[in-house]
Amino acid sequence: MRALRLFLLLVLPLLPARAAMAQGGADARIRSGDLHFAQLAYALAEKEYRAAADLGAVNEHVAKRLAECNMKLGNSEEAERWYAIVVKFLNREPRDLYAYAQALKSNGKYDQAEEWMDRYLATRPPEGGAQRSNITSFARKFTDQQERFTITPLKINTPYSDMAATWCGPDQVIFSSSRNEKVGIQRRAAWNDQPFLDLYRATRQADGTLGAPALLEGKVNSALHDGPAVCSADGSTMYFTRNSSVRSRNGITRLGIYRARRTGNEWGGVDPFLYNNSECSVGHPALSPDGRRLYFVSDMPGGLGGSDIYVCRDLGGQWGEPENLGPVINTPYNEVTPFIAADGTLYFSSDGHPGLGGLDVFAAPPADGDRFTTAINVGAPLNGTKDDLAFIIDATGKHGYFSSNRPGGMGDDDIYAFVMHSPLEQRFLCTGVVIDDESGSPVIDVVVELQDMSGAVLASTSTDARGEYSFGVQKDKEYRVVARMKGRYDGSQHLSTEQIENQQIVARDIHLVPDAGVWLRGAVRYKDRLGFIEGMTVSVVNLSSFYSESQVTGEGGDFSFRLQANEEFEVLFEKPGYYSLSVSVSSIGIRNSVIDLNAAFDLSFEPVEVGRPVRLKYVKWADDKSLALDPVARTEVDQLAERLKVNPTLRVELAVHGDARGDGEAQVKLTQKRAQAIVDQFVAKGVPKDRVTAKGYGGMRLVNHCVPGVQCSEAEHAENRRVEYTVTEIRP
Repeated sequence: MRALRLFLLLVLPLLPARAAMAQGGADARIRSGDLHFAQLAYALAEKEYRAAADLGAVNEHVAKRLAECNMKLGNSEEAERWYAIVVKFLNREPRDLYAYAQALKSNGKYDQAEEWMDRYLATRPPEGGAQRSNITSFARKFTDQQERFTITPLKINTPYSDMAATWCGPDQVIFSSSRNEKVGIQRRAAWNDQPFLDLYRATRQADGTLGAPALLEGKVNSALHDGPAVCSADGSTMYFTRNSSVRSRNGITRLGIYRARRTGNEWGGVDPFLYNNSECSVGHPALSPDGRRLYFVSDMPGGLGGSDIYVCRDLGGQWGEPENLGPVINTPYNEVTPFIAADGTLYFSSDGHPGLGGLDVFAAPPADGDRFTTAINVGAPLNGTKDDLAFIIDATGKHGYFSSNRPGGMGDDDIYAFVMHSPLEQRFLCTGVVIDDESGSPVIDVVVELQDMSGAVLASTSTDARGEYSFGVQKDKEYRVVARMKGRYDGSQHLSTEQIENQQIVARDIHLVPDAGVWLRGAVRYKDRLGFIEGMTVSVVNLSSFYSESQVTGEGGDFSFRLQANEEFEVLFEKPGYYSLSVSVSSIGIRNSVIDLNAAFDLSFEPVEVGRPVRLKYVKWADDKSLALDPVARTEVDQLAERLKVNPTLRVELAVHGDARGDGEAQVKLTQKRAQAIVDQFVAKGVPKDRVTAKGYGGMRLVNHCVPGVQCSEAEHAENRRVEYTVTEIRP
């Protein structure tokens, strides 16, 4: 069965071994299918919808339901076939494009999956430019180190579902299986028409395989689903998943977690987890090595979407409130089967993080106690196009087991042993396509360089047959990617990797334009932190014709304009919440060239913070009574005046401060005169006088310990003698 529904389902009344097929025509079959679908009985619903299709009812409703049923049942090839029909209907929904892409990815058709995922992304509101899925790049990244794992299928697998092995002591493994077809009456799940899961135990052999399984002794196995499970480090306590004994308001039997104690060889004393809830599922328990944190999966309200991983902490004999692990681990889709290794690494499976198809296994190393800051796809061959989940690893960090419904197994989900030959490492990529701007076509065999911000070449490559390039990059860095082609100006794009763990791959397409005419280029970045500014409006105004054009920067903060020759221009940079900037550019005397605006101006921007004083660096006074500024100080004041003119919505206070020496009243009067002198200079430069308030504080607002009567050095007194401006208001 498709392993994800092990969590999202587990529903279910007992059903007879074979449900009677509905009688009548296509409409009756559809009504019957809808009833089963509403009850999450997808195997039975699929039979009814297929019968309706065989009778000629291949309409949008039936095609979509057949696609959805087959995807939930793990039949991705059939799901792909039906989604291919669904996306041809005129009133298809964006989510149909997404689902079709997921089915294609589950079948290893990455090129087609990327095409349809990009179509889906094109239906979403733009955020700084067109979005790309980069599915093929992810596939190449996650499949380029096949030698990291050795994978071995186990002989204990059956044609039924065998999955979710967990340690119970150094040599014992407990796992879930639906192989037990008959216990008094035949029990089958409505979701997939298979027998219910029971818990089994097996002995770990020297070669990593598992010995002959036996049903777990005691009173843990019930009439419905039991498993997956986790054991405490000493093997005395087990937490396991079971169908709740109470149905929801909609008649659905959800999952709950239960605790069992071992007495001798038998398990009993079963009691429910404190946070079980009939209206949501709680399952897939995992314990930290010290047993003080219980991790589990739930679709409870308030999560990020789908099923999320939560943790409860031991508060001295009782589990504390569930805490969502947050967006580093959880996504709007589904996270399942957590496991905490001996070194504190969280392993889990997800179909929301970038992967190869279906559920992939991810590793999240611990950071700062029990927090997790990144999720690493463990890659192929452990991950593949189907569902890969329930990863566990021993204390050596080399041997373990996982479950998969990949082709070539005994059937449905199977358990595989693995050996991990080298430690996992997080690898990030920058990739993209080089495009000829005239033809709009990708360009092959073009040299592409990865540079740091000083222009040093860190790596070089050539585009492949698809016009693509790829570079490995490091976290928390800034880069420039440059492409070169004869007859074209060099093309470039910028990127920063401060949050690349959320994307893993950064895409930057590079457009090459003919080497004729004058082009203006640059990139805007943050002033006091890493990164380039997305969403800034850059406008270029021809000062002769007053013709203007604008662009909004993308993720790399890049902009590019073609300029008329022999003209003067004003370039304006604006983004709400940031100080605007205006600079002058000239193309006089230039016929063919690229003007790099970053080489001439500091295009770094800081946010406007109301109420935060900003100190002027160079404003100093010639003597104790002077009101005159030296040339350097005047230049800084003039620059601030220009900033105020370009940001007409700001109201500011210009404050001058003194030290604690001398007469306090005289200090206030002197600093007030100095503040007014600076404001007068602003007004002379064209700043309306009602936008700036002059304020002299004397020695009333000291920044250090140099109060009256305290002996301080001249340098310490100088810290208090300062000029600051503070934004007091932003008017519409």
